Amino acid sequence: MTTLSGSSANIRASNGMLAGQLMAHAVNFLIQVLVVRHLSTEGYGSFAWALSVVTLVQSILPLGLDRASARFLALYDERRDYPRLFGFIAVEAIVLVGLGVVVTGATLLLTTPLHSIAPSRGAVTILLLLIALAPIQAVDIIVVEMFAVFASPWSVFLRRYVLEPVLRLAVVLLLVVGDRSPSFLAVGYVLAAGIGLLLYLVLLVRLFKRIGLSTHFRPRELVLPWREVARFCGPMLLTTLVAVATTEFAAIYLGHSSGSEAVATFRAVQPFAALNLVVLFSFTTLFTPAASRLAARGLRGEVATLYWLTAGWIVVLTFPVVAVTTAFASQFTIYTLGERYSSSASVLVILSLGYFMNAALGFNGTTTQILGRSWWVLVTSLVTLVTAVVSLLVLATRFQAVGAAVAVLVTLVVNNVLKQVGLGFGLGIGLWQREHARVVLTVIAAVLALSLANRLTHLSLPAALPLILVAWFGILRLTRHALSFGETFPEVRRIPILGWLVT
Repeated sequence: MTTLSGSSANIRASNGMLAGQLMAHAVNFLIQVLVVRHLSTEGYGSFAWALSVVTLVQSILPLGLDRASARFLALYDERRDYPRLFGFIAVEAIVLVGLGVVVTGATLLLTTPLHSIAPSRGAVTILLLLIALAPIQAVDIIVVEMFAVFASPWSVFLRRYVLEPVLRLAVVLLLVVGDRSPSFLAVGYVLAAGIGLLLYLVLLVRLFKRIGLSTHFRPRELVLPWREVARFCGPMLLTTLVAVATTEFAAIYLGHSSGSEAVATFRAVQPFAALNLVVLFSFTTLFTPAASRLAARGLRGEVATLYWLTAGWIVVLTFPVVAVTTAFASQFTIYTLGERYSSSASVLVILSLGYFMNAALGFNGTTTQILGRSWWVLVTSLVTLVTAVVSLLVLATRFQAVGAAVAVLVTLVVNNVLKQVGLGFGLGIGLWQREHARVVLTVIAAVLALSLANRLTHLSLPAALPLILVAWFGILRLTRHALSFGETFPEVRRIPILGWLVT
């Protein structure tokens, strides 16, 4: 009972993060629509190509520290090992500042070679303006992780879900109102990220003073855990690279092989497909430190409960997104981006299926890593990376944007099957769980039913939304026991109509 209560509390808190994610993604949704509609297909393709390069560089820059930060900070804090805790923060600073300077300088010096792989000269110009965003965002991610670990969820909420989206929206509104170019957008994104980072660095120092952590900072006693961090971060770097390269490398290669318009066709809907990962990412903030603390105490049974309960909630809460982006993909694409991007609907369906499958299996890679099976994560990442490159070269070259989307889907399938196999043997989590299988099959059946209804009736998107909502409530009702709905949200029992979901 204690295990379930602890897991339910984590799910409850993660749902609070999800509310923030939804607000942020509502703003980001508006940003994507405004940018795609305002810029020409060529202009948006060039900007999207440069942004994909920056995102790929950002994933490599921290050398896996961004994925390890919450784990090591929580672990050292749990052990009260402050010399290593502050030493780990020092390692992060050394790596990020050093490599940030190197990457930015190298990009400025390699302008000529970049022209040979870019879709246009304009894309290279945008990349030179945008490249500073990579180190800024890499540092920002780690700063926000520190807020999550040291019990300041409200600060995480404000940074991730309020400040950053609002600053970017302000830049995009200036872009549209002033009828500016993609270069203006690139500079605006860098300035917005820089302002947010500076503000939260100041707040982080104040946080450390408020909770008394700064009193344990003694520079002469610092222990830089290079070896321990390197052993953990090597596989995590490859894992991060695989996760980002799956889509970003596809856009980069499309720009080289097929031009800016193919990049635009692919990238215009990719952020919408990635909404299938919103719930997964929102739960990450609290899942990683919670699972790390449980693992440090040797409570693998509680880790298993947390893993499967979290995965179930992720599947059910993702249903509205996967329904809209697959069953009603054509209406959604035309409604948001216009007829100019109608051909992107098929790309949206393929990418959404891949992202949903990734979300449905929860934190399999993170949990495997936390429980010490780094070698399997490394093998999985290497196989996945080879799959991504080969499938992309074969499919994108011939079928352009649609081929790139299929390559992403194939890569995600291979990656998740391998991670689940590694998680299922010897770690106490299990390859699969019957209750979770029922949850996943319920959601899949609902999506297929909506697809059939759309094929028969050709509903408009506004008319389809109430139907999706009804199906979602039905799923919540059918899966209430698997999700421990009543224990996680006991107050729902007292709300008319909603109480029916849990009773």
